[in-house]
Amino acid sequence: MIYFLDEYLLAKNSSVEHAALKRLALFKQFKQPVKILTRDYDRLSVQTLRELGVAQTDVRNMFDYFQHVPADRSEKAVHNDEINLPTMDEVSVDANQSQVTNGDRLRRQVGYIPGTVGHVYYQNFLDDQGNLVECDLWDARGFKSATQYFGQDGLLAFERYYDLRGVPVLDIYYVGDHAGQIQISRIVLKGQTLKEDHEFDTLGELFSYFLDQLATEDSETTIFISDRPGIGVQPLLAMHAAAKKFVYIPINHVLTPDKPRQGELDGFIQPVLQHPQKVDGLIVQTPQQQHDLHDRFPKVRVAAIPAVTFDPALTARSAAAAASKKILFVGRLSPDKQLDQLLRAVALASRQVSGVTLDLFGYGDEQYQTAMRQLADRLEIGSQVTFKGYQSSLADQYPQYALLVNTNLTDGGPLALVEAQTHGLPVVSYRFSYGPSACVIDQETGYLIKQGRVNDLAEAIVRLLKRPEQSQQFGDHARALAQKQLAPEKVYARWQAFLGLES
Repeated sequence: MIYFLDEYLLAKNSSVEHAALKRLALFKQFKQPVKILTRDYDRLSVQTLRELGVAQTDVRNMFDYFQHVPADRSEKAVHNDEINLPTMDEVSVDANQSQVTNGDRLRRQVGYIPGTVGHVYYQNFLDDQGNLVECDLWDARGFKSATQYFGQDGLLAFERYYDLRGVPVLDIYYVGDHAGQIQISRIVLKGQTLKEDHEFDTLGELFSYFLDQLATEDSETTIFISDRPGIGVQPLLAMHAAAKKFVYIPINHVLTPDKPRQGELDGFIQPVLQHPQKVDGLIVQTPQQQHDLHDRFPKVRVAAIPAVTFDPALTARSAAAAASKKILFVGRLSPDKQLDQLLRAVALASRQVSGVTLDLFGYGDEQYQTAMRQLADRLEIGSQVTFKGYQSSLADQYPQYALLVNTNLTDGGPLALVEAQTHGLPVVSYRFSYGPSACVIDQETGYLIKQGRVNDLAEAIVRLLKRPEQSQQFGDHARALAQKQLAPEKVYARWQAFLGLES
């Protein structure tokens, strides 16, 4: 069995999770047994997976495993009359949270799963001073999953997790500081007797034990691929059971992008590069990063494998879209994306081309988004710029745009660049490590611009918007190359060879 190690799968995911989901679909296409493993506790996973179009049996969560929750357990509603509310108390029902009172005293609060009518999500217990002392947590699959206990300072002190019968299976203890921050101090995984209990200091240690259990239960070779180095590397290195271990690097491996062979290593990746004998290989998205890692760490086995494959069913950009003035950005909305420079380039382009619009898809810090909206207003393009929010799939959006623009400072290989090309969009991007140079052929499928050259960025945008025939030619070329280079069978064959799978 092959397992992809991830922190979570949420309603809003980053490119790391999107890459894992694309890889899951690719491996399943070729009948390779595979699952995504998620570490974090999630009571709404059944809803999230449904929204993502992912089968529950394709994902295994660490807490579900220790709570003995079947992978295919379906959603089930629990209502107020099923949670033993005191019969003598008065219940004031509200859409989001009901209040349970005895005379003037508020004793309990019952909260409901967002988007449902009365499906219990939690039950708070309050003392006679109105302080929260205990909280029962209910899973969307219809069972009480955990109870939280709070100290006099109001901070979480202890959590107890249950199996489907209500039997405690896992305890987590917390300590707080004067700043009101808490951290895990002790984890106890319950055995049949006290002597069979297992104790851990961190969630990472518990995750490593989880991986050991899966590898031990597997009758064949177990392969783990860590998608998020921050949560997967240390647990992999600490494993005792026999398994193949790979680390997918979705980011630049150094903190100084212009010094790939001398710069300070990313702290999450550093343990692997310092102890390459403990893993079976690293996977990156671009040949450039593969080459840089090989040069600096010649003993490390590294493969460059694309995160995106070509689907001929994807809609190609139309001639009308190529002739439009619609510009697209896709990615996390954060300072490292240098959206201020993108907005300035669009403002400059608008002086030469009428009707230019910019749509930004993604999520991020609200303060940063507010600052960017204010900048757009100051540049007098506020009415032309729309923050579209997050969408889990943009397959229907890409074909509607004339081009995609990327102003990242650094990355491990932006998915959006390649996704846009599979739909026949030309790309205008800053040069950075890593990604653009691997997928954009300058002046053939788009334009590559030196970092910080906002005027040059604007000129490249103008050239494509003023010349729809050239834009169409660039886009068609990009799509043709993607079809040739990213054919699913070719990409999967590279995975087969690197992981040592039977062909």
